[in-house]
Amino acid sequence: MHVMQYIATMVETDDLSREVIEDYARESVNSWLNDNVGEYNRGSWSDWASVGGRWENIPILIYSDENACEFLEALDLIDLKQISQFNEYFAEFDFPTINSLMIKFGNGETVSHSEMYHANLYSFTSALKIMQGYWNWDSGYYDTINDTIDTDYLRKTLTPTLDKPSEDIVYCLVPVDFHF
Repeated sequence: MHVMQYIATMVETDDLSREVIEDYARESVNSWLNDNVGEYNRGSWSDWASVGGRWENIPILIYSDENACEFLEALDLIDLKQISQFNEYFAEFDFPTINSLMIKFGNGETVSHSEMYHANLYSFTSALKIMQGYWNWDSGYYDTINDTIDTDYLRKTLTPTLDKPSEDIVYCLVPVDFHF
């Protein structure tokens, strides 16, 4: 399967032309992907990733005076996606049954795969991963600056720069095609 996620990165450059910033952002994210995605890395949920990839028509979002609102709206959509995915998982699992299975297991009794399947443990663990900020196919976002899937850290970085972005530090959201 393929999923598109925005990867947040910071670019330092004296040249504020869109092309230069995009090139630096691609280079930064490609370097990060090489170090963090694949079988033995933190991103082991994905076996490969490509900047753009199937989503090459989605532009890199660059935080600037002209598009600060668009950039922040993209972060809002990421938050909404994560919460929606959490709520979808939350609606699918049967907590009383999960609770009884946990008590059963805690008492040393065997819990069958059939019992776990019917309680929908997958949805339960997936909801917990979202709550814990675990980076996976459901995240929709990863912040390489702050090492998190939580958009709040980037927002706090951007808030003091509203209406006066830095001249030599630019924040970007780069669309990446992840395969798993």
